[in-house]
Amino acid sequence: MNIKIERSQKEKTPKKKKERVISVGKHRKMVLVLWFLLFCSLAFGIYKNFTAIDRHTTHEKVVVKEKIVNTSGVENFTIDFAKEYFSWKNDKEAIEKRMTTLEQYLTEEGVTLSQDMVRADIPTSSEVQVVKILDVEKHSEEFVISFLVEQKITEGKKTQQVFSAYQVRIFEDKKGNHIVTSLSTMIGKPEKVKYVEKPVASDSEIDAKTAEEITEFLETFFKLYPTASEKELEYYVENDVMRPINSNLKFVELVNPIYTQNEKSIQVRVDVKYLDTLSKVTNYFQYELELQNDGNWRIIVSE
Repeated sequence: MNIKIERSQKEKTPKKKKERVISVGKHRKMVLVLWFLLFCSLAFGIYKNFTAIDRHTTHEKVVVKEKIVNTSGVENFTIDFAKEYFSWKNDKEAIEKRMTTLEQYLTEEGVTLSQDMVRADIPTSSEVQVVKILDVEKHSEEFVISFLVEQKITEGKKTQQVFSAYQVRIFEDKKGNHIVTSLSTMIGKPEKVKYVEKPVASDSEIDAKTAEEITEFLETFFKLYPTASEKELEYYVENDVMRPINSNLKFVELVNPIYTQNEKSIQVRVDVKYLDTLSKVTNYFQYELELQNDGNWRIIVSE
């Protein structure tokens, strides 16, 4: 007996395909973050541009205003003091009078120290000829004054001139009153400045004819100059570089004229010898001129 077994076939359920889900990945998030940072950086940069501090170095110019100090009062006080201090006579009454006068200039200590300067038995007398102020320095409320004194010292029949330099300290109050705070201290006398003149010779490029013309012009001008009016000088001088002097001078000669070519002009150094008709003194006046010829010679610069 044949048994037929029928197997039922299972229905196959078709598999559903997974739907593709679009999601924001890690890379996309990173890109957004970077864009955000870029935007912030740009905004910060614009802000800094408008609010930035200018760090350029600024060089400030400091103008120092100098205060002019009038020293005429302290200078006159010093001269008066020096005349009294360095003058004396070998006479008791005159010496006492001198000390009384010095009390107006000195402190009590200064008066005490000055008592022994001129003794009652001193064999000499002194007369101040000249007091010359050499230098004035302002130190707070005090002035340091340097000055030169010329004295005529007499002992018996012997007389001699003495030149000495001193320094003294003088206090000045707000009212302009003065007092000597330190006695005169001797200092070195000023020396004559050593100066070597540079030899100057006339320019060889200037021909003899031109030199002769310049000499004639200068002689004519300096003969006229002492008595020339402003109108007369206009013919010889430009821009009033030489003004009328209206003096009793008589022209004698030009001494050592030196001519130098300077592009379109001539430099002149000359000593002019004059005789003063009133005092009968001979004077030498030194001139440095610049001449120009525009048809006629004219003085355009005078020093």
